[in-house]
Amino acid sequence: MASLNPTTGILGIQRASHLLRRATFGPDISSINSFATMTAQAAVTALFLPDPDPAFPIDPLNGTDWVYPNTKHPDTFNDTLSRYTCSWWMENARASGMNLTERMIWFYYTHFPMIMSRIEGRPQFSIDYLRLLRYYALGNYKELTRAICIDNAMLVHLDGNLNVKGVPQENFAREFLELYTVGKGAEVGVGDYTTFTEQDVQAATKVLTGWGIDPTFQTVDGTTGIPSGKVKSNNGSISSQHDISAKQFSYAFNNTQIQTTGIVGSDAAIQSVADELDALIDMIFDSPHAAKNICRRIYREFVYFDITPEIETDIIEPLAATLIANDYEIKSVLEVLLQSEHFYDEDTVQTDDNNIGAIIKSPMDLVIGSIRLFNLQVPDKNTDLGNHYSLYAGLINQLSQQGLELFEPYDVAGHDPYFQLPDFQRYWISSNYLANRYKFIEYLISGLPINQSLLQLDIVQFVRDNCSNPANATTLVQELVNWLFPMTIDTDRFNYFRDAVLLDQLSPINWSVEWNNYITSNNDMNVRLQLEALALAMMQSPEYQLY
Repeated sequence: MASLNPTTGILGIQRASHLLRRATFGPDISSINSFATMTAQAAVTALFLPDPDPAFPIDPLNGTDWVYPNTKHPDTFNDTLSRYTCSWWMENARASGMNLTERMIWFYYTHFPMIMSRIEGRPQFSIDYLRLLRYYALGNYKELTRAICIDNAMLVHLDGNLNVKGVPQENFAREFLELYTVGKGAEVGVGDYTTFTEQDVQAATKVLTGWGIDPTFQTVDGTTGIPSGKVKSNNGSISSQHDISAKQFSYAFNNTQIQTTGIVGSDAAIQSVADELDALIDMIFDSPHAAKNICRRIYREFVYFDITPEIETDIIEPLAATLIANDYEIKSVLEVLLQSEHFYDEDTVQTDDNNIGAIIKSPMDLVIGSIRLFNLQVPDKNTDLGNHYSLYAGLINQLSQQGLELFEPYDVAGHDPYFQLPDFQRYWISSNYLANRYKFIEYLISGLPINQSLLQLDIVQFVRDNCSNPANATTLVQELVNWLFPMTIDTDRFNYFRDAVLLDQLSPINWSVEWNNYITSNNDMNVRLQLEALALAMMQSPEYQLY
């Protein structure tokens, strides 16, 4: 039986590593050791500590960001700024501490996906979108969805700014119901998806008419302080493009009707348009399907993609009840899930369907997680901005070759591994994508082809700095297994890494002599060859592709 009962005792290395791999973009060794001494409750509390807001990305041509009131350099192309924004986001993930903020920004990016090329004409929009996800990363999901409705980037991305009275544009309303809130249930009739109907799409579309972007960035949300869209108006007080007819919803929303108040002639007061949006949000989140849908998405992000009837009953439904009871504060669900016996595979007997080591790493997790695990340094953005951007351009290319077009999902629903039945995260693996994952590991050891000095793992120095007894082959390999792999491995697999790869069929005594010779002479040639072979074999293994 799947259980949300809290796990007890000190976490230890494996459970701490599991928590940090799932809740962050990967731990370094010191963080694993630190969290291993904590209880689950203390560890989760630590993960909720604030993550400072990062400084905005810089345009090298003028030395400032391009967030209002600053502007981009006239010779900088918008697509170049898009790459800088992606670099900035990746650097934020790499540099973040051991907290949930960046993981939740990623989660919300996969849940409220954005195609950057659609909004490149307004380069600040993508930054503000990420700022919005950061502001609500550990906050109120209901408030986030309202803010998303009138986010400048989203208004362009899903054509919300084209939705005006007399010419309805249903794109956003459909995705809002199907993806972001109640989800799409079984189709029980023509246009009836159980959780909503075509009538509800049409009614919600009317509610959302009349909103447009504000490219002057003068409309600022009073809660977040982030620029947003605004109601289209000719005089600043009356909406010129909002549909004032009655919005009749179906049985899925208790036949609710939303009616415009504050009508002036044939138009609506601006405040009335905002009030209707609030009424729509309240109505949708009164549906129990909204909480269940978001809890399923959270479960698939943090635990596993397959939601069985047992999981639905024992995990999703209680989490949804918790979310509703806490007025959609997302922290309430994460606290329960990340401390649960189910999360740590302690609610059932050991079988081959456990959750630890069951998710395939995304390219983002593989690339950023590897950099964080080995605590690799990148060119400083404050003193070496050119090389900083050059490195991240290479890393963005590595993501692309592994199947992740950052900020460019093929579908408005997002990247296939996060929503596409039946395989979900298995879509990360194809013969080509897997080969490029392995090639990235080679580059990590030999140096990236753009410039080897920008990022390179010195495995000898890593072992010397972190392993408790590098001269002992068994201890060395065991500690690397603990740090690199999410699960334990059997004796034959362990012996392969130790005997066939590290020792190359020589004796452990020979390795001890070689290591001690290196310490004495500072000549690492012999131990480097063996350690690089070991690192390559372990990181190109199936175990390292999982978390």
